[in-house]
Amino acid sequence: MDARDWIVRLTSGHASSDEIERFKAWRDRSPEHRKAFERERAFWQNLQGLEDTSSRTAPLQATHPLRQRSIGRRAFLVGAGTAATAGIAALAMPRIEKWWRSDFSTGIGEQAEFVLPDGSVAMLNTDSAIAVDFRDDLRLVELIAGEAEFRVQPSTTSLFRVAALRGNSDALGTQFSVRVVDDLATVTVIEGQVRVSGPANPTEINTALLAGVELRASDQTSYGPGESPRLIRQVDTELELAWRSGRLIFEGQPFSAALAEIGRYLPERIVVGPRVATEIPVTAIFSSSEAFAAVQALARTQGLTARRIPGVLVLIS
Repeated sequence: MDARDWIVRLTSGHASSDEIERFKAWRDRSPEHRKAFERERAFWQNLQGLEDTSSRTAPLQATHPLRQRSIGRRAFLVGAGTAATAGIAALAMPRIEKWWRSDFSTGIGEQAEFVLPDGSVAMLNTDSAIAVDFRDDLRLVELIAGEAEFRVQPSTTSLFRVAALRGNSDALGTQFSVRVVDDLATVTVIEGQVRVSGPANPTEINTALLAGVELRASDQTSYGPGESPRLIRQVDTELELAWRSGRLIFEGQPFSAALAEIGRYLPERIVVGPRVATEIPVTAIFSSSEAFAAVQALARTQGLTARRIPGVLVLIS
């Protein structure tokens, strides 16, 4: 297989772990293979500039059970395919870019645990990605997309930091989560203590002079891109992080907010028809592995139906 064959296969949503390992072996076999990747990747980037789209394109795939993986070489995704139109390129590029930048990632509807080089554990929620850059004095993790919980190995010599949206979350030994959705980063502490600061350079060790807040157990803060963290609020971590046990819990959230959260576990975009009361409060518990069934159940509460076009959209009307 060549670079274009690999991109078609790996973006299909059906590539197995064995195929990904074969791809990495192909990629590392020669400098020419890596150069081929760069050429194809540049081709897709150029096409993306011709058409702007925000659609998600991952094909429908079954939810995988929680699994544990050890650190390996960066799982690069190859760079281009047999695109016939700029639209195809624009749809595929966000996924390609995420795979290219990340060391660990999950697909839509997937959750997985990863052991980091220091023995800390990162648990990634649906459609999430992180990049890891550890050195003697700084253990840096960048949350590229999605949501992750971190169980941090204590160290007296090396700071553990999660960078997201130009803000830093620093911990020495603790358990906390960071979430990036719709250009909003949310940091929730389960136990221990975390300092959240920003705007911040991810590799700058001395951040004492930056605007920041100190979070302890059950504390939460949020911030936008390049913003200082907002006021601390107390939350129920069992509700906030129910996704770790495969649950989606809503207590009085608006119908539209519940749909948006469930939509993170579906490859299709959810479209709500006219005259739907999107502000009606929702109180319910769903399984994240049955996301479409959850959408159907929510629709029925308003006497509506949910129609699914696999891989394209879910229409509620």
